[in-house]
Amino acid sequence: MLKISLSKNEEMYQRGQACVSRENYSFLQSFDYGQMQARLGNEPLYLLLENENGDIVYSYLAILFKAKRGKYIFLPYAVFEAERLAIVTQFLQKLALEHGVDFIRISPLLADNTENLAQFGMLGFRPAPVHMMHPELLWLLDLAKDEKNLLMEMRKNTRYALKQAGKMPIRIISGSSEELLKNFYDIHLATARRQHFVPYPWEYLQAQLAVFGPKDQIKVYVAEYEGKFIAGAVIMFYGYEGVYHHGASLAEYNRVPASQLIQWEAIKEAKKRGLPRYNFWGVVNNAPKHPWAGLSFFKQGFGGSGQALLHCQDKPLTAKYWLNFLVETIRRIKRGY
Repeated sequence: MLKISLSKNEEMYQRGQACVSRENYSFLQSFDYGQMQARLGNEPLYLLLENENGDIVYSYLAILFKAKRGKYIFLPYAVFEAERLAIVTQFLQKLALEHGVDFIRISPLLADNTENLAQFGMLGFRPAPVHMMHPELLWLLDLAKDEKNLLMEMRKNTRYALKQAGKMPIRIISGSSEELLKNFYDIHLATARRQHFVPYPWEYLQAQLAVFGPKDQIKVYVAEYEGKFIAGAVIMFYGYEGVYHHGASLAEYNRVPASQLIQWEAIKEAKKRGLPRYNFWGVVNNAPKHPWAGLSFFKQGFGGSGQALLHCQDKPLTAKYWLNFLVETIRRIKRGY
C-alpha cells in the first residue's frame, strides 16, 4: 500500500522523479517548475509517494492556483497508473477541503485511449472545458539519426528553406541573458497582436529564465537580419528532450527563413547534449481553420511523428466549478478552438 505526503525537500522530490521513465520526464513536473510558479504567486505542492518500506517510489508536482473564478489544484503532464491516480486524488481532495479549492485539474501525460479515460471517469473526473492547458498532440523528432538523415527526412520546402538560409545574412544568437529574452519578448508581443492570442506575461518568461537558466536548461534564440531581430524561440533542454516552448516572428520578414534556421540550431544543440528527442510541442492535424494550422505545418516540416495525449481532466468539488466551466467554454469558442 502506498503512502502519500507533502515535502519541500528537493532531494527527496528528485528521488521520486528518478523513478519516472525517461520518456515521461517533463520539465513541467520538475521541482524547479514548482519554484518558478512560486515566483508567480502560485503555491507548489510537492507530493511524495512511499511504499511500505518507506522508500520513495514516485513524486508529483501539483500547483495551487487562486483565480477569481475559483481556486483549483493543477497537475501538469502527470503520469498515472490506476492505483496511484486513486491515492493522489483522495489526498488532493483532503488538501482541497483545507484550502477551499473548487476543482482538481490534471493534464495527463498518458495516451489518448478509452482505458486511460475510464480510470479518470471512475474517480469522478470529466473532460475540462478548456481547449488544452498544455499540448495534447505533441510532435516529436527522433534524434538518433545523424544530421544528414534528419535533413533528408524533412519536408522538401523545409530543407530548401534551410539551404537558402545558409546563403543569407541571418545571424542566430543564443544564450540565457535577460537582455536576449527582452529581444525575444518584443517579437512575441508583435506576434500576439498579429495572430490575436493572449501573450505570455513578461513575468512568466522572466521567472522561467531565472529558475532554469542557472542550470543551463533553457536557451533563448533570436535571429538577426539586416540589423533587426526578426524571429525568436525559447527552448527547454530538460531530461529526455529539447522542447520548443515559445516561438515568435515578424510577418514582414516571412520570406526570410529565420525561424527554420532557429529550429535547426536548437535541434543540433539537443543532439550535442545527447538528448534522444526534440519536442516541437503542440500541433493540430486536419484542421485548416484552426489558429494553429500554419504553425503545425511549419513544425511538421522537420519530420517526426505525433503523440496524442488524453484531454485535460477536471474533478468538480464545489458548485463554483460550473462558473469556471462557463467562463472557459465561452473563451474557447471565442478563440476558435
